[in-house]
Amino acid sequence: MLDLEPQDLPSPQERNAIREPETNVGMVQPQVEMQRTGLDDDLRVAIVGAGGYGRVALDVLISGGSEEWIMGFYDDAHATLSNNLRGFPILGDIGMLKSMLSVEPVHVVVAITDNAARLRVANALRALGGKFATAVHPMSYLSDEASVGDGCVVAAGVVVQPDAAVGSHCSLGAGSVVERDAVVGAGAWLSAGTVVGVGARVGARSVLGYNASVGRKAAVEADASVGASKHVGVGGTD
Repeated sequence: MLDLEPQDLPSPQERNAIREPETNVGMVQPQVEMQRTGLDDDLRVAIVGAGGYGRVALDVLISGGSEEWIMGFYDDAHATLSNNLRGFPILGDIGMLKSMLSVEPVHVVVAITDNAARLRVANALRALGGKFATAVHPMSYLSDEASVGDGCVVAAGVVVQPDAAVGSHCSLGAGSVVERDAVVGAGAWLSAGTVVGVGARVGARSVLGYNASVGRKAAVEADASVGASKHVGVGGTD
């Protein structure tokens, strides 16, 4: 599945909870089947980053039936990489993608592991008119009443419950759960098996390690890192 069309924005309270001054975290509704978007055959999707996260993004896109729209990868380290990844070409550096955006539309998934770098690149592309695709694995569940920002990668087994809000350019790892009324800020990284509890808040660019959890109405500040299997309650990390 692939989402390309912005819909209704979240409430002002949700926007204040997830928006950072230096990041654009426009929100869109959860994904629909690609064929339901009414897009033409000229649609093209580029992945920025040909490393491990780029491979995950590619796999999710293929699993969601979007293979025919994938044009390839852009990576500043392209000169040191192979010519292709799973048959998709590595086309050049990010500068080349920026030049392309000035002449033709491309939807982008920024698959850079470092959260701050991912948002910087995304914002630079957005400033040039770039648009972003959200890749969603077909074995995930996103409530119709949840909001998921553009540019996210949603792996298999992810659950996003009603009235949850996930900011732009987040990575939701396999089996991670965002419970009802929770808010995840832009550029956050939820590793496999993490749980964000009911009404909890995870700040922009935060990292939750494998199987970490954030309790009911607890908060993780922006740029924080929570270790694997750690629990954050209302009073702090256990």
